[in-house]
Amino acid sequence: MDQLSPAEKAEVESHLVTFPELRNELKEIERTLEIYAASAGIKSPAGVRERILDAIKNDTGGSGKAKVRSGGFWPIAAAIFGLGILVLGYLFYQKDQDTKQLERDIALVRDTCQTRTNDLTRQLDLLRQLTEPNNKILPFTPTPGFASTDLYLHINKVTKRNFIQVRNLPALAANQSFELWSIKPNQAPAPLNVFDVPASGLLEVTYVEGTEVYAITIEAKGGVNTPTMANLIGTVSVAGI
Repeated sequence: MDQLSPAEKAEVESHLVTFPELRNELKEIERTLEIYAASAGIKSPAGVRERILDAIKNDTGGSGKAKVRSGGFWPIAAAIFGLGILVLGYLFYQKDQDTKQLERDIALVRDTCQTRTNDLTRQLDLLRQLTEPNNKILPFTPTPGFASTDLYLHINKVTKRNFIQVRNLPALAANQSFELWSIKPNQAPAPLNVFDVPASGLLEVTYVEGTEVYAITIEAKGGVNTPTMANLIGTVSVAGI
């Protein structure tokens, strides 16, 4: 009522004087809607109060003078009650939609946190391995055609784990990858890992017992079974360490 102009307020008050029963009904419906909206944390849709008041005016003739007629109270009360049910239904629907969106947001945050936790766990595991007492750090020797190659092999023959630390690698074409090879005496090079530049600068690669030299070449995307020696970028000897 406080949101109406003086003229509108006087008109509605006139209707409520004619039908005093409506005053309590109107207050009760408004109170119910306000309590629900406050508990749900949302505002009532714009125009709810105006539609309730319009229902009163329409059922009393819409003029400044109220029409007194037999049984006039119950149709008006039913209209107000029906409108209240409609508004409550809308508020429940909005609350349900807000709840579902909140659940989706929480699930997204939970998944993101889990992904980041897994990434951090892997990085911590890498760092622990690099500080193992039996860990050895060996530099790759770049080949003349790829002198900018700057790599280190972290090898631990006790835990039998290998890591490559990348400081610089040659640029790759879109259809190329790096490939790691294990070289043993009197045997053909054995293909191991196919990789691109690791985002973290550290990459765990396969440890092969008996390997004397690890080598890296540039190959077609996905790797090959026989190394392209013209694309050999570096080697590291692990014999006798």
